[in-house]
Amino acid sequence: MKTFTLDIFPHHTWGIITGYTDEAGVPSKIIEMGLLPDTQFKIMHQAPFGGPLYIEFGVEKSRIALRKEEAKWIHCHQLSEEENQ
Repeated sequence: MKTFTLDIFPHHTWGIITGYTDEAGVPSKIIEMGLLPDTQFKIMHQAPFGGPLYIEFGVEKSRIALRKEEAKWIHCHQLSEEENQ
């Protein structure tokens, strides 16, 4: 299973957050928004010129925009179709 950081994760596919680059240094904003380990997500869109990522996540399908600098903190892997059910 290949691990990515969220800033380079393939768009329009489902993934799951596995952890952070540095548990002690992770920006509190990421945790407060609900981007926690074991949370499923999908990158819906990216703004032009390397702008923010538009992400859908969680069981309630919340949607947020996250800067690439913040996305680099989040480690994840891609889910198969069976895992996303």
